[in-house]
Amino acid sequence: MAERIGDLILSQRRLIADLSHELRTPLTRIDMAISCVEEGIDTRHFLPRIRRECNLMRGLVEDTLTLAWLENEKPDLNAETLDLTDLIHSILDDARYEYPDHRICADLPDQAVLAGSSHRALAQAIENVVRNACNYSPAGGSVEVRLVPEPGGYRLTVLDQGPGVPDDQLERIFKPFYRGSATRDSVPDGHGLGLALTRRQVEATGGWVRARNLERGGLAMDLWFPTSLL
Repeated sequence: MAERIGDLILSQRRLIADLSHELRTPLTRIDMAISCVEEGIDTRHFLPRIRRECNLMRGLVEDTLTLAWLENEKPDLNAETLDLTDLIHSILDDARYEYPDHRICADLPDQAVLAGSSHRALAQAIENVVRNACNYSPAGGSVEVRLVPEPGGYRLTVLDQGPGVPDDQLERIFKPFYRGSATRDSVPDGHGLGLALTRRQVEATGGWVRARNLERGGLAMDLWFPTSLL
């Protein structure tokens, strides 16, 4: 018990230190933009920049709080029944609107019912993975999404055409605020919490998440969801 409490305290200290570090950059940009506005320099350009940085910080803080809750409380998110196929279709519709230059292909069963899960947790987890795939795939590239039934559950696979991840970093990318290779770190507005949240949200519903490199290039994310935890 004492060891677990000690681990939780250390984890929270690291999370707070990392959050403080991540907030410095947008705060600095906001400060610079405000100075320019006060001096009357191109107000129309800097006001949207201030709003963008505020939204970035809000998302960063909200994701950090969610991650802290998942790590500390380790909740079982198993109170809802949902159709995974419908959920994925909705997420992909949004992605096609947001990334019109990408070909987003889906191979999904007509229905994939999960009993004892969480719509909100899985929606955020899957959306994070799909967004990552779109962000790292070049314009005009393809993102493939496949959902197949397996004994006891469903496996969702999302394949991108990005640079992939060094093999020794395939587990590290799920750590909070982890920064990987310069190539994958070049995506704007990323703060290194998406995949950490994804893993913890999926695990809280009884599933798992793994990453692997593709022989043809690119990254595959495999997410497994149990059919029922009831």
